[in-house]
Amino acid sequence: MSDEVRWVATYERVSSDDQRERETIKTQTEALDQYLATRPKVRIFKRYRDDGVSGTIAFEERPAGGELVRDARLKKFEQVWFTRPDRLGRKAIHILNAVETFDKLGIKMVAVLEPIESQFMLQIKAAVAEEHRRQFLDNTSRGTARAAKEGRYTGGIVPLGYRVEGEKKTARLVLSDVIVWSDWTEADLVRRIYRWLAVDGWSCRRIAAQLNALGIPTTYQRDGRGIRGKRTQGLWRPGRIRNLVVNPVYKGELQYGRRSKKPDGRDIISASIEPLVSKEIWDAAHATLAANRITAKNGKRTYLLRGLIVCGICGLHYCGCSNKGTAWYRCDGQLVERGPIEGRCPGKSVKGPDLEPIVWDDIERSLRNPGDLIDELASERNGTAAAAVAEADRTTLQAALKNCASQRDRMLDLYQREVITRNELETRLDGIAEQKKEVEERLQALDPEPLAEVDDLPTEELLDQIRRRLDEGLDDQQRQEIAQLLVRRITINTEFLERGKRATALVEYKFPRVVSTCTRRDSWRSPA
Repeated sequence: MSDEVRWVATYERVSSDDQRERETIKTQTEALDQYLATRPKVRIFKRYRDDGVSGTIAFEERPAGGELVRDARLKKFEQVWFTRPDRLGRKAIHILNAVETFDKLGIKMVAVLEPIESQFMLQIKAAVAEEHRRQFLDNTSRGTARAAKEGRYTGGIVPLGYRVEGEKKTARLVLSDVIVWSDWTEADLVRRIYRWLAVDGWSCRRIAAQLNALGIPTTYQRDGRGIRGKRTQGLWRPGRIRNLVVNPVYKGELQYGRRSKKPDGRDIISASIEPLVSKEIWDAAHATLAANRITAKNGKRTYLLRGLIVCGICGLHYCGCSNKGTAWYRCDGQLVERGPIEGRCPGKSVKGPDLEPIVWDDIERSLRNPGDLIDELASERNGTAAAAVAEADRTTLQAALKNCASQRDRMLDLYQREVITRNELETRLDGIAEQKKEVEERLQALDPEPLAEVDDLPTEELLDQIRRRLDEGLDDQQRQEIAQLLVRRITINTEFLERGKRATALVEYKFPRVVSTCTRRDSWRSPA
């Protein structure tokens, strides 16, 4: 090193994967200090440390990495020291890009343990770093999968009601006997939640209110921790109850990979452990959840078609909402980005007063004059009903293809304006491409759906009871129950016009095989 070099910066990084290989910030600091001790005229301007940051993240997008680049542009030092090239990144492209960035700024890069002799050697070492990471992840994945198949605890959040017994290769989940309230153990608490749902028919909201009223602490409250570094209110929430109940671990099925967020997904590995509730109780609790989704017990307004409407674009259900006293149905994908498409769903909302009377009139007419309606449906079956459904679906899917193209153009525009990084661009374009492929496959497979018979239909006796109730007069709750019984699904197809959007509703009804008119005609599922 020449005598003129006075100020250098050091860069140190470890990730959780590195820590499993016993690589720490401390070992890097010691190596850099030893190198510094042989150069008495050098001073360290600042140590930049990314502790627990993945090397798969682009250098400038890391907290310390980004700060290092910004200071380099201000010429605050003349060299950057680090131990090995793999500290700059675990992907070859990230290592090469980082070195190129500093070269353009006139900053020399010095690897104190593995010197970079040439650009060619740098490329080789970058490729080796990426391959090393791939092999490490493959080995780790195989080991974890093997442990999961054996029913061992592989890390992560321990489900409420269980505790970890043993360490590493002997770690397993067993029922928890930790007291959480009065004489209730964690396992007792979970069983009580399932009983309230499965036996008493309570909603998740009511269970959460009961637990809060009893003063039973949540797991985060008992452990004195928060979520992602933020403190919580220490209250039970309906969503927390629901997420607990749907976990198959409580019926004795431990699933590894159930919540994988990898783009290509992950095979779910199941193993048997000691169940906390019986399968019958678990199934009954889920039946209560399903019933509560269809007919909520805590709403101030009764929505006739609640749980029946689905979006023709994203496939999510529509939910009921109120705007200035008027009932509306909107797609669940409108407010947040969820479902199979990129961004928020553009499906058109529908006014309740526009759709509900039409559906209810059909329902009432089918109950009072079933013979005439079946004759009408028979003629439709021989006519163009199925073709009309297919054509409406085709229109919606073609609009979805145009939406994919628009999304792609928007992403490219954001990248050109440097609003998003190249990695973000590639990730979003991959998502749009997958969405486009799915829409194209649905278009290719679009044929009139055969109107098959169904088995889950109301009996003639039940229909007679419903007709008597019609004569006596029905309240909103009773009308909703009848709609749930006779309507299979309502699909809202959105057509994009030059100015605004237009919605078409396709209603599929369920009708009995034998009706009181004794026509003896089989029935079918028919769109109207």
